[in-house]
Amino acid sequence: MKERNVMSEEWNKKFIRGIFINKKRVLKCIDIILTKTGVVFDEVCMILTNNMFENWEENQCNKNEVILSMSFPGYSDEVSYITYEQLFNLLEYGLRVFGERFNNLDKKEISERLEKAKFNLMNHK
Repeated sequence: MKERNVMSEEWNKKFIRGIFINKKRVLKCIDIILTKTGVVFDEVCMILTNNMFENWEENQCNKNEVILSMSFPGYSDEVSYITYEQLFNLLEYGLRVFGERFNNLDKKEISERLEKAKFNLMNHK
């Protein structure tokens, strides 16, 4: 595997801001922790998991990692390899910082799904 670029925590926080545009995106992101299956949100933003790669692909992440990927036309792709635990922490951060964007019912649903993800992480180490 070639040497990987690791983006800064600040970059990761900017990425998660793009996830917190609506409830559907947030829930899809939480489901990545629960299912270990990646998601392509749109042509700019995606989260890749190990099972989305063939074994020979050099950009493949480890089984305990995801790849946050942002791509803008005319610019090189930016990727960040992080663990599922780091993804969970970013989601908690996103809920704290951007949670006011959601009504109380949506926040409750997001919080409950995050609790399931936390339980999943704690029991599958």
